[in-house]
Amino acid sequence: MKRMLLIAVGVLLLAGLALAAGCASAQKPMAQAFDDELAGAPNWVKIGGNAYKKDHKDAPAIYGVGSITGTKNISLARTGATARARTELARSLETHVKAMIADYQRTTTGGEEFGKAAADEQDLKDVAKQVTDQTLAGTELVDTWISKNSTFYALVSLDVEKFKSMVSNMKTLSEGIRKAVQARADKAFSELDQEIDKNKQAPAAN
Repeated sequence: MKRMLLIAVGVLLLAGLALAAGCASAQKPMAQAFDDELAGAPNWVKIGGNAYKKDHKDAPAIYGVGSITGTKNISLARTGATARARTELARSLETHVKAMIADYQRTTTGGEEFGKAAADEQDLKDVAKQVTDQTLAGTELVDTWISKNSTFYALVSLDVEKFKSMVSNMKTLSEGIRKAVQARADKAFSELDQEIDKNKQAPAAN
């Protein structure tokens, strides 16, 4: 009986060790899989579009990164990844356009724009979305990369000068708002870069 008990305990210990080893081996391949997936990837794939900006300081611009997997159609992969990159760029851009217009409204309280376009929160959102939607047409696909597992990554950019030019041609906006957005664009794009860098470097919440 004692011998049977010792054998049972031994089996349980071996099973426990095997389980622990299995968990450790499951975790290691997971981390290794990410390393393998991104082996040879450019920095913008790993840490975002601003990594590209730091290496290409030709002109002020903002960037968005998107990816897609699960398709063998290269054209579809490029289109899907580019669309996701533009979506990422648009979210940040809309937030900063709203800030540009809100800042303009604060400086013109009581002026001709007060009580008109973007004077309240809903109008501000509508105008910011309109500016974002129309200027997104000026984004360009500047780089792509395909991982070993066939994940397609796309990097898109929106040049600040092109952004300002497109805003200047938006006749649906008042002249005051058009000029205000153009005047604040360089500073807003710079702040957007800093914010994205900060978010990329911040530790993930548990």
